[in-house]
Amino acid sequence: MLSQYDHYFTRAPHTRYWLVVVNNHFEDCYSIFIYLQRFKAKLSKSYEIAGFARDKGQYEHYLASLKKHSNLSIEYRDTRYLICPEKYIQKDPIHGHGAIPTNTT
Repeated sequence: MLSQYDHYFTRAPHTRYWLVVVNNHFEDCYSIFIYLQRFKAKLSKSYEIAGFARDKGQYEHYLASLKKHSNLSIEYRDTRYLICPEKYIQKDPIHGHGAIPTNTT
């Protein structure tokens, strides 16, 4: 995991980095992602740096190692509490796209 972190955390100038830990109930696992967004860019990119089975001890070990190795901010997400958009996404500033039209036939 730390080698993947080092690979993607290049410390590029004018780039914001942060970590996201996802408690994925659909696949019964945890995933850790590194996100990056260039200054003034609408698009953000994410890369999975670790994925492992749901095990509290392993989760605490990975998280402690990551916090020891990194000072990036960490967001926590849980798939039990997903945001339910309306019929289509009107605007998603995190991923840099606008409306996705629905089938109007």
